[in-house]
Amino acid sequence: MKNLVINVFIFFLIFLGSLLIAWHFIQEPVILYLTQTPINPNQFEANLREATQNGQQEDNLLFDWSAIEQNGAFEWIAYIGYEVPAIGELIIPAIDLRLPIFHGIQEPNITIGAGTMKSGLTMGEGNYSLASHWNPNSGITFGALYRVQVGDVLILRDAFYLYVYETIVGGNYIIEPSRVDIVDYVPGRKLLTLMTCTPGFGDDVQRVLVRGELVEKISIEEIQNAANLLEELTNVSELDNAIVHEIAAIVKMLDETEIPFPILEVSATLGVSFMLATLVLGLSNKSSKRKK
Repeated sequence: MKNLVINVFIFFLIFLGSLLIAWHFIQEPVILYLTQTPINPNQFEANLREATQNGQQEDNLLFDWSAIEQNGAFEWIAYIGYEVPAIGELIIPAIDLRLPIFHGIQEPNITIGAGTMKSGLTMGEGNYSLASHWNPNSGITFGALYRVQVGDVLILRDAFYLYVYETIVGGNYIIEPSRVDIVDYVPGRKLLTLMTCTPGFGDDVQRVLVRGELVEKISIEEIQNAANLLEELTNVSELDNAIVHEIAAIVKMLDETEIPFPILEVSATLGVSFMLATLVLGLSNKSSKRKK
């Protein structure tokens, strides 16, 4: 009986240890799944209107940069299942990032998505400015913003349009926290400004800035109709398949608004951890028997 208890204890010790090691590889999809907020494009307009009306008396709090604190590695745990009404979506294909956009930069907006840095912003106009926390996982919030390069596409989405920006300032551009002018309007230009913290502590923390300029405003309905038409035409004519696939991919991307549970990653991790614990325990028992 004593040996059984010891073996069970050793097994779970090895199993849990291997899970902790494996967490490094699966944490990104798991965190993305647990912290996702419902994205319903049909509600974007109503959510923005409600957030603006409710926040009129709280603008100083909603857009108070000085109130932003550094995000801890496990800060996201506090917001599991926390639902904030999204007012839009940010898509950066180059870094495989899709984030809901919320009104204001208070928590939890910038922990589970991106928050507007000023009141009264309109997509495709002025200087649409967003902030989000830095995260050690590149696919979460603005953890990979530093990888955005000049020429990369940045996309804003509301209920009806895609606003396509071309990056003119890449993620290697670092500024001081005092640069509040980055949200100012620039006459004659339509900009998208993205900002996050650099890794660090205390006075060492600076800001990563990415900026894009509007190049096109595209009707989502027109994209969807064009995709359907092209898919039908490929059956009776010789159209460029690359064009068809590109448009179909955009439509599919827009339809996929929920992040699925990473069943394959989690199952593989549990299976490997179980087999590893079983193998180590078996080898350990064989070694003990030989010594006896």
